[in-house]
Amino acid sequence: MKILDYVGMAPEPTAKPLRYVMYVRKSSEDAEAQAKSLPDQIAACKEYARAKGLLVVGEPIQESKSAKKSGNRPLFLQMLKDIEKGKYDGILAWHPDRLSRNSLEAGKIVDMVDNDTIKDLKFPTLEFTNDSSGKLLLNIMFAMSKQYSEHLSESVQRGVDSNFAQGKSSGVPKWGYIRDEATGLYLPDENFPHIRHAWEMIIAGATRSEALAYLRAHNVSRMTKLSRRNKHPRLMVIGDHAMTTIFRDPFYYGVLVQAGHAVDLKQLYQDFKPVVTEEEFNIVQAQTKDRSRREITYFEPLKPERQRLFLPFRHMIVCKECGHYMIVSRSRGRRGKYYLNARCQWEGCPRNPKGIRVGVILEDMYAELSKLHFTESHYADFVKNMRAYTDAKMDDILARKRSVQAEKNNKQRQIDALAEQYTELGKDAPKPAKDRIKQQIDARQLEMAKLDDELTEINEKIVDPSKLKLTAENFLNPLNSLDLQMRAADMLQMDLLARKIFLNLEIDQQKTVLYRYKEPFQTLISGVKTGQITCGDPGGTRTLDTKLKRLVL
Repeated sequence: MKILDYVGMAPEPTAKPLRYVMYVRKSSEDAEAQAKSLPDQIAACKEYARAKGLLVVGEPIQESKSAKKSGNRPLFLQMLKDIEKGKYDGILAWHPDRLSRNSLEAGKIVDMVDNDTIKDLKFPTLEFTNDSSGKLLLNIMFAMSKQYSEHLSESVQRGVDSNFAQGKSSGVPKWGYIRDEATGLYLPDENFPHIRHAWEMIIAGATRSEALAYLRAHNVSRMTKLSRRNKHPRLMVIGDHAMTTIFRDPFYYGVLVQAGHAVDLKQLYQDFKPVVTEEEFNIVQAQTKDRSRREITYFEPLKPERQRLFLPFRHMIVCKECGHYMIVSRSRGRRGKYYLNARCQWEGCPRNPKGIRVGVILEDMYAELSKLHFTESHYADFVKNMRAYTDAKMDDILARKRSVQAEKNNKQRQIDALAEQYTELGKDAPKPAKDRIKQQIDARQLEMAKLDDELTEINEKIVDPSKLKLTAENFLNPLNSLDLQMRAADMLQMDLLARKIFLNLEIDQQKTVLYRYKEPFQTLISGVKTGQITCGDPGGTRTLDTKLKRLVL
């Protein structure tokens, strides 16, 4: 009886305490962003663990990753694997949204709780119980976290899209511009004239290295943007990468591109000042490193295979049968001579044959241009519309005057600052230091003199607008020799000249070329008929001579 009583009164074995792992997370990988987030979460979780008597195993797992997408957090995934191996029994986190903001990982956690792989979850901000009500609450909290993340992303994107539609963009402003603090729109800054001059250098045939040397010689620089990630803005001097970006960015002729969408800034607000025209932008795009000083003749063979050959009329020749651009490529004939071909590569195009020799198109183009004849009456029509041209030109000149004056004022401020530095050095300062400052002052004064000369020239044009007008001779001679200019040009010059004259060239199934002219040519030749060619919308037409197919390019 005593033995039974003793056995019956034996104490039950004590249950082992659950082992919790502490997990804390912030969204940003930037060390300075949300800097207090992780320490605050750790402090709150430790205080909660002491109050509840929880056994926290190991050091807190700290992660600086977003939980919006699954598979983005290696430490989190490793923690779940450790729980499956039995290293931990439960998780201690500040809030459920620290564990997940996406459906896949949220479902993984709930599934592990259902299977008792995760035996418990603890949150200082939420009381979780491992039962049906607790799991329902956990699912609701995960769903709310996901909805909050998506709503925030949608709100931010909506704001970005709205700003973009108004001609505004985020990030650092483009070189040569600042953003108006009130409107957020782009305005020229003190670097604008230098950026414009760099474009002019490239158009004239200078290399990007030469343009970069010019910009650095004129101290083209800007401050980095103050942001959450960049707490300490610094002076940034223009570099090689910026040069590549500048000369490829359509923003500089007025088209802002963002995420595959584009807006025309010149239409959105009249005060926008582009650096170049669209034609000048296209000229720069057409240039390559190895053709700036090299002419390509019709009979020139392709020497090294790695040598790049300039192919004219890209994105300009249109297949009239399907409306797609025809691809310009090269091919080698039986006798070793090389040809340029325009070929429609759209699978659904009914065109047969698919291609046409570019030499055929060129011969037709020469004939087309030779038929055009402009007279004094065309010049008279041009003069009638000269006022609008003069007004537009005068606006450009006045804008340039303001830009030059602003640049001059900036140079004067630099001279004043250098003079103050020279004075502060004192008479006992080393001679090299004084000489260096004097050289800088002399350089700025020389630049000031050049700006004064430019202002004088600008003021003369403003006083006498007639200097802007073209004479009849200067107007008619280039127009009446377009065919000769085209024949004498190399491939690059030919391409540039054609782009100034034509919007595109359409080729139909019968190999007829339809020319669509650009302004002012379209207005000048509208309704005029010369010989067999009808000039006007959609452009001249001519049936090709099939014998020209053997013309060698």
